[in-house]
Amino acid sequence: MKVFPVVALMFFLAAACKTTNDAAALPENSSPTVTGALVEAGEPNNPADSLIIAFEKTACFGRCPVYKIKVYASGFAVYEGLNFSEKMGLYATRFSQEKIDRIFESAEKIEFFKLASEYENPQVTDLPSTITMLNNDGKKHRIKARIGTPEKLQIFQENLSVTLNEMPWQPYSQR
Repeated sequence: MKVFPVVALMFFLAAACKTTNDAAALPENSSPTVTGALVEAGEPNNPADSLIIAFEKTACFGRCPVYKIKVYASGFAVYEGLNFSEKMGLYATRFSQEKIDRIFESAEKIEFFKLASEYENPQVTDLPSTITMLNNDGKKHRIKARIGTPEKLQIFQENLSVTLNEMPWQPYSQR
């Protein structure tokens, strides 16, 4: 009688380990896909599916929203709400090529790739930073803006924030 519970426990543990191993066997470069209201990992990414847009809001000494958004060449995007953001946790959506093109057209209008890499003052630490990275047609530029940001960059970042946050984000699972 005492053997049956031990055998059952061993069977259960073996099955649980198999499930964990199957999940761990998922390629690191898996491409998540949106299925219904949940996003799951899928087939490996195409090597050409590189990061083309990254947008981040950093912390302040108050209740500033802290989040990161990454958009890939395929249009797949991931939102990570970290602190005080409207959405907390991981979410995903898909951008149309048309929407991506409009973002890059707006960047070209303000000469984004010619702007300074940093607008900062080390003595000012209580304001959040906005970090924007664009990678288009062989041009890659990252700007960290906290203080002294040119008006045209502020407007671009505000519009980009609205565009990114208005997307239909769905909960994301990295199974």
